[in-house]
Amino acid sequence: MKFTMITIKWSNLIYLMPLLVIISCHPDKTTNIPDVSDIHVDLKVTRFEQLLLGDTAMDAIKLQKLMDDYPAFSKVYFDHVMPMEDDIIVNTDRETRLKSILYWIKQPGTRWLYDTVQQIFPKLDMVEKDLQTAFTYAKYYFPDKKTPRIYTTVSDFGYFPFIYSEDSLTDGLGISLEMFLGDTFPYLKYTGLNNAFSDYLTRSYNKDHIVRRTLDVWVDDLVGPPDGVRLLDIMINHGKKLYIMKSLLPETHDSVIIDYPLVKLKWAEDNERNIYYQFTTQDMLYETSMRKIQKFVGPSPSSPGMPAQSPGNTGSWLGWQIVKAYMTKHPETTLQQLIAMKDAQVILDQSGYRPPR
Repeated sequence: MKFTMITIKWSNLIYLMPLLVIISCHPDKTTNIPDVSDIHVDLKVTRFEQLLLGDTAMDAIKLQKLMDDYPAFSKVYFDHVMPMEDDIIVNTDRETRLKSILYWIKQPGTRWLYDTVQQIFPKLDMVEKDLQTAFTYAKYYFPDKKTPRIYTTVSDFGYFPFIYSEDSLTDGLGISLEMFLGDTFPYLKYTGLNNAFSDYLTRSYNKDHIVRRTLDVWVDDLVGPPDGVRLLDIMINHGKKLYIMKSLLPETHDSVIIDYPLVKLKWAEDNERNIYYQFTTQDMLYETSMRKIQKFVGPSPSSPGMPAQSPGNTGSWLGWQIVKAYMTKHPETTLQQLIAMKDAQVILDQSGYRPPR
């Protein structure tokens, strides 16, 4: 099973300004958008939280039927995602488990969480449409890959979108809608001092970023982990993921793809040569200490050794530029072949990458 018991997937955090909502529909001028008009994918978003919590007369019989109707997602959700899952999973007795779930369903906190989510997300028509478009591009680039089954739910602020195995051939994607209630929602009031809900991150915890965040875990699973522990290995790995993400969301602005506010993206673009210079002259590309490199390849207000105006995650951004340079120089390379390339040094050497002056 692909499902991983982690609360926060740091490589997927997004922190954009609301202004990006206005510009995110405009493609980057260099984006090559293929014709997918003859491709059809069968995608549906199942509102599992509505099926589970929308019926105020839910009882053991209805709950068991819900589990039978959606066996794979139900197992993942009730065993791992649902609050109180530790209390439930230790009980193998069917009746005891059902009673525990029904008890949770009726709790005031659960009802509040469900009502809050429904107020923000009574419908998800646009999200479903955008996911349909993205996975149409996915079918173009990865024709043998089955379109995943997608479920929305609530996890009491415990999980961002997650991936699991629906069956031996099909991925499943779960979306915890309470993670997208908007940048004005008081997350810290309900989550405590959790770094995943710092202001610079929650600024984009809204409905306009559901699709990108959901695709992120699918792409992450598709590409897999880095093939080494050097900064260069992680940079190129993240660069591949960003390049593929842009291919699936070709009309989405680069600032959304890389999770930068506009001002931070402009700083990176204006200082691309200086970023590359710092990494190469200080021999950072071959650094293996995660303590030293983590802010270069994950969310952070800024990057170590750079001005406060810089974004964090500059290593991932630079890796994306290198991968773009490689794919421009080798246009015959498919995305499958790009994923299969394991040597980050070869990609760098054969990219012909030179930062602009």
